[in-house]
Amino acid sequence: MDKRLLAAFFIFLGAFLVLPIAMQKYRQSQIPDAGGAAASGSYSASPASAGSASQFPELNEPPLLNEANLIGTEWQVQVEQYKIKVTLSAGGICYATHPLAKAITGMDYIEGRWRVENNKFFVSTALGGQEKSVELRIAGNNLYHLSAKGRPERVERFR
Repeated sequence: MDKRLLAAFFIFLGAFLVLPIAMQKYRQSQIPDAGGAAASGSYSASPASAGSASQFPELNEPPLLNEANLIGTEWQVQVEQYKIKVTLSAGGICYATHPLAKAITGMDYIEGRWRVENNKFFVSTALGGQEKSVELRIAGNNLYHLSAKGRPERVERFR
C-alpha cells in the first residue's frame, strides 16, 4: 500500500476531528472577556455561556439521547466534501466508514471511542500516535456541532 495515501487519509481524518476544536478556540479568542467570566466555548448552559445558548433555541431542548439509546445508531458526518458514516456500538466503541477507507488504509473502518456526559457527546480516536477528539451537544433527539460560521449544525442521523 502506498504510504502517501495512508498519510493523506490520516491527515484528512485528523482535520475532521481537529477542525471543530480549532474553530471553537478561534471563536473563543474573538469573544471579549465580559466581567471577568471566561468564555467557555462549550455548549453548556452555564451562566458564562447562557447568552450564547439563548441565541440558538434548538440547543435549549433537554437531552433525550443517552448511552443506552445511542447504541446501534448511525450518523453521517460531513468532512470537507466527503460524507462519513459513524456507527455507535456497545462498550463506547464507534466505527467510521467511507467507501474510500479500504483503498486508502486497507481497512473497512477506523475505530474510535465515544461517551456521553449529561448533554455533551464526546468522540475520540488515535491517529498517527495522537489522540483526536470532538465534542458535540445533545439537544432533544439530535446531535449538534459548532460550524465554522459559529452556528450549531445538526448531525444527520441514518438510524
